[in-house]
Amino acid sequence: MSADIVGTTGSNFTVTIDAGTIMSAYLEVSNQPVVSLAISPDDLEVTVPSLPAGQSWVRLDIVWAPGDPDADIGVGTVTSGTATPATPKHTLDAGNTPGYVELLGQ
Repeated sequence: MSADIVGTTGSNFTVTIDAGTIMSAYLEVSNQPVVSLAISPDDLEVTVPSLPAGQSWVRLDIVWAPGDPDADIGVGTVTSGTATPATPKHTLDAGNTPGYVELLGQ
């Protein structure tokens, strides 16, 4: 199983989904404080300001409308470093909340 998104440690980028509405988002790293993440105005994108080394997770608290499909996990704007989604893209199952996006900083 590979991470949903792999990037260079310290990268600044956005995580995107294409279904559901993100109500809140947090970066979770083992043995570190949870960090609140900025959400875009369309509620479909969150900013990871600095990708931690190793494994981490973006927790997305999502509201799903009836009939929403599974959400593809992608990468939007990359401001620094690199960030690449899995191929094929991984998904978050419609109706499940929170959704977790696994990150890997290398």
